[in-house]
Amino acid sequence: MKRFLFLISAISLLLASCDDSTDTLGGSITDISDNMEFDTNEIYIASESVKGDPDAINARSSYAYLGQMYDDETFSNIKADFMTQVVPLVNQYLQSYNRVSLFAHIDSIMVFDDNGTLLPIGKDLDEETRAKKMQYLKADSCMLTFYVSSHQGDSLAQMSLCVRELKEPYSETEEYPISFDPEAKGLLRTDAGSLNETRTYSIKNMVAEGLKKTSTSSSHYISIPLNREYKSRDGETYSNYGTYLMKQYLDENANYHYGYNNQTTFLEQLSPGFFLKHIGGEGAMSKITATTLTTYYRAKFPNSAKPDSIHRLTAVFSGTEESIQHSTINDDGIDNLIERSKVNDFTYVKSPNAIYTQLTLNILDIMEGHESDSLSTVRIFVPRLNKESDSEYTFSAPSTLLLLPTDSVKNFFEKKQVTNGRTSYVASFSSSVNGYTFGNISSLISTLWKAYKEGKAGDDWNKFMLIPVEISYSTMGSAKLLNKVSHSMALESSRLRKSYNSGDKSSDKNYGAIRASIIYTRYKE
Repeated sequence: MKRFLFLISAISLLLASCDDSTDTLGGSITDISDNMEFDTNEIYIASESVKGDPDAINARSSYAYLGQMYDDETFSNIKADFMTQVVPLVNQYLQSYNRVSLFAHIDSIMVFDDNGTLLPIGKDLDEETRAKKMQYLKADSCMLTFYVSSHQGDSLAQMSLCVRELKEPYSETEEYPISFDPEAKGLLRTDAGSLNETRTYSIKNMVAEGLKKTSTSSSHYISIPLNREYKSRDGETYSNYGTYLMKQYLDENANYHYGYNNQTTFLEQLSPGFFLKHIGGEGAMSKITATTLTTYYRAKFPNSAKPDSIHRLTAVFSGTEESIQHSTINDDGIDNLIERSKVNDFTYVKSPNAIYTQLTLNILDIMEGHESDSLSTVRIFVPRLNKESDSEYTFSAPSTLLLLPTDSVKNFFEKKQVTNGRTSYVASFSSSVNGYTFGNISSLISTLWKAYKEGKAGDDWNKFMLIPVEISYSTMGSAKLLNKVSHSMALESSRLRKSYNSGDKSSDKNYGAIRASIIYTRYKE
């Protein structure tokens, strides 16, 4: 094992200094082997549970969560609501103005007259006749749909939600914490005629999905009809929300008609967004990955192969990239759990409850006797204790943990940074080792050691935070690039094996605890 580690170090040094020639490759390795030596060390890392500040947790998430579940660790309920927006896709245009149509051409759409006869609005009409027919423009129905990729808890539990309409779009630049409550902040419309729809549902929607779906199917959705009479913010009344959207797009006298597919204008003038509030039921939490708003209507195409056929069509608006999460959590339960961990041999990492584990890494112990050596590797292993309960509804371990200096946490999330492998790192949970491994944080330790020697180290210079996070990637060709790190909003929890000090390596108290494995390199004298 030592020879293998030595060879890796040697090759790394070689690649850092080689040129285009390979004439002396064998000799170079031999020279490095003759002039370098290494040493190893292992220390334990003291840890404690700390409470995260809900007002400092950015609520923007690529996923939305909806529902309520009981947390048997905090002995309290966790309830999740969220705000979301929908917009036309960037390539959707009015057909009368070119390219891809969101709605069919106005002259193709069918309307019912006063006698209940279905007629096309038609073209080549005088202004008065056309205006009269435009009054009959109506959508058959409108549905707001949320697609559930996964869930926790009982998929057959009866849950209830309420859909409310926002007064104005939520800001793209403002940072919303998970404690932000749009209802309490007066962000919702409450006047008569605005959207206020309730819906009872179960995640396993047997009617919508069909009885042949298997119990393990992850393809679920929740649809809320928006078919009641709707009054817009300017006081106009429409038969339903879909009719409101159609008229704004197709009626030349409507405010939005010349907005085409401009998404900012759509949010500001037509549809600022929706608030999905959990209002009843317990035992299930849905992870929502997509949102659509669909308007159903009818049209006839005289130039088609079947000119007399009436087609049932849809106009689909898609959800924006991020939703704003709102979580209701019992703080007393969190405080009690942190106190419990002080007298036990474990710490916690939990979300969205915001319990983190803070590590105190004795950097002086790491560098003692190695002040002139180079840190080749500092690997952190964070072992997880198995669940106390075997219930199928216990929360899963955080899929990803972020490690960074404690005094950098606020700045990291406020500036929407991503990990750089120098001052911040992520590690995924591995079931094979039942824990998390941060491969090499030597760059960060070397930077902190230098600051300490120069008298520039802060009070928390050797403290680091472990935080459950959600990460996302973008692809560029065959490359996969990390482009976002945000607080996890999922129901996740794990106990981590606590260690107490770095000195007594034989202590039973530290057996199997969080530890750092170090490799040093130096030139032979």
